[in-house]
Amino acid sequence: MKRKFWMVLAGLTVSAGMTWAGTLDQNPADFPTTVDWCQFGCSGGTFLTPTNWVSSGADTGEVGLNGTGQDWYNLQQGSTWNGNFSPGMGVVYNGAAYYGAAGADIVMTFDQAEQGAGAYFQTDYYGNFTATITLYDGSFLSLGSYVATGNSNGNNDGSAIFLGAYDATADVWAIQFDAVGGGDFEPDFGIGEAGLYYPAASTPEPASMLLIAPALLGLAAFGRKRIMNFRRGNH
Repeated sequence: MKRKFWMVLAGLTVSAGMTWAGTLDQNPADFPTTVDWCQFGCSGGTFLTPTNWVSSGADTGEVGLNGTGQDWYNLQQGSTWNGNFSPGMGVVYNGAAYYGAAGADIVMTFDQAEQGAGAYFQTDYYGNFTATITLYDGSFLSLGSYVATGNSNGNNDGSAIFLGAYDATADVWAIQFDAVGGGDFEPDFGIGEAGLYYPAASTPEPASMLLIAPALLGLAAFGRKRIMNFRRGNH
């Protein structure tokens, strides 16, 4: 039975005494099986949480927003997203500027155990930011959170950071992204092309995947220029 993508507003507690065996990895070449978000058209549309995706290696899973369970936007660098992903790259945007900051973290779940995963990352507002990726196992426990810093701009030059991590064994069933430095609607951000770290063979699935959002982040300073030129409806 396909695993479920559950959304709840609460803080994740890591088991006492748990040892993290993971590693931060910002080299996209180590994540050779890719997930191209333009499989959803990259036409500025909205998609349900969760939405099924398929990778270049036929791995499958779901993507959506933790906590809120609201729709997410499928944008494209150079047209509806004016940032510094590679030109034409598809983007999953959390729409925090429209929905509000509560529970706007982006989550990917996997239908097979992976050793690790990651994605290109950028906040919607120009300026410095700190991004976090958290890995989860099949027992709903965190395998660790890993942090990297970057700077958002509108250069359309492929300079967006890649934020990935992997565990010592193939026991990763989900990843979650969040950010500090996303402007007055923090965490207001998008992820570009995702990648899987040495995809593992399929293993028996747990009955369900429970993902729990972290505590809400504080608001960032006002006045920074936004990256996007996309607008929804009358917004």
